[in-house]
Amino acid sequence: MSTALSDTTHEQHYSVSEHSLAGDFGQTRYWVSQPQHGLPVVFIHGYAAMIDHWQRIIRPVAREHTFYGLDLYGFGYSARPSGTPTRERWAKQVADFIREVVGRPAVVVGHSMGGVVAIEVARRYPELTRGLALVNSSGMQVAERPPSQFDLMMLAALGTPLIGETVASLFTNPLSIDWSVRQGLLSAYHRKEQVTNELVESFIAPLRTYGPFSYLAVSRNFQGLVIDAQVGEITAPALLIWGAEDRSIPLSDAEAIKRRALPHAELVILPGSGHCPFDETPDLFCDALLPWLGKL
Repeated sequence: MSTALSDTTHEQHYSVSEHSLAGDFGQTRYWVSQPQHGLPVVFIHGYAAMIDHWQRIIRPVAREHTFYGLDLYGFGYSARPSGTPTRERWAKQVADFIREVVGRPAVVVGHSMGGVVAIEVARRYPELTRGLALVNSSGMQVAERPPSQFDLMMLAALGTPLIGETVASLFTNPLSIDWSVRQGLLSAYHRKEQVTNELVESFIAPLRTYGPFSYLAVSRNFQGLVIDAQVGEITAPALLIWGAEDRSIPLSDAEAIKRRALPHAELVILPGSGHCPFDETPDLFCDALLPWLGKL
């Protein structure tokens, strides 16, 4: 895959190409922009997403820096390895990618569940981490809001053989898949008009190809996907970008991350945006990220 991104204002041309990297648990699909300049910035998507979710901010990032994006194991078009998906396994996937593809320390940007992975990379592989940016990151829910009785019942149901598989199979039923994916996105987005047919289809396509069972495996390990870093453990420059209207992971979680793990992090709150500010308000997102990258 190669897509030209022309910038007529500066008479420059950018392209994004798709590649594959063999790893310990199978192939990793990734994108990289050309020309390679500025800082290498590695983008890590959230639960059920893929590289494509970053498309609206690739052009402005690529003007100043080198964009890298990868599909985590179990999502998008990367491998579906067996075993329990953990933040440690994904962090190693990203670290191997930085070593073998990027070739030097990178700024790691993680969204939602990808934020848990990004902070684990910074924690375990500081020599590979030039900076750390978390975007509406998960990982503090258990610490800040213990699961309700209903949540615990649902997790128990998903963990029960056959019941979890039955629930997961609903996400590949042609009669329900469009509705279920669309409703999930609508619940995450504050700007509902951004939930287009194209966006919904981009989330559905991997489910049609691979099925939902790698997603089910992640859901079953939800309580293990937490931010475990302590104050002082991560010294890389850090940025928190938060959509102010996020109803699933509220601003209080950003404040908890600062308090419990990253007191030195800058916090930028984006008004009028929900859980996915890079797609809902890409200009505001880039206005927060790019100047911070420039200071690095």
